[in-house]
Amino acid sequence: MSEKPRLLSALFQHHPHLLQLHSRAQKLTQLDYHMQAILPANFAGRCRLVNRDLDHIMVIADTAAIASLLRFQSRKICQHLSDQLHQQISKMTVKVRPDFATLPARPRLKNQLKLTHEHVSLLEQTAEQISDIKLKTALFRLAKRGSKT
Repeated sequence: MSEKPRLLSALFQHHPHLLQLHSRAQKLTQLDYHMQAILPANFAGRCRLVNRDLDHIMVIADTAAIASLLRFQSRKICQHLSDQLHQQISKMTVKVRPDFATLPARPRLKNQLKLTHEHVSLLEQTAEQISDIKLKTALFRLAKRGSKT
């Protein structure tokens, strides 16, 4: 990147759609903040308000159990957000989406155990003696992967 960083205001002057997206994102973040404030402590951080369309809001929960409990709280949430917005919010949709950021990352190749040449030859010998085609293919593939390290 050879361009120098620009101020957001300068960027918004050339791209008015970005300004609209930015202001919408700020409004949704503020609504999410208000929703989080009224939720019980065990819900904190387990759900997010992600969209609003006139009288309808959409909330995403990280588990089905949290989504179910949120549905029971929907009337209270809609009423509170209606008071904050001074507009009627009458419907809340709750969807489940696991939080992928909290899932453990796959181990990198450098962290995996390495197969010695002895192990690779043992895997190849075992694969040659097995009659099951799928298992044989898997063992050869594992041996081939081990010989690369």
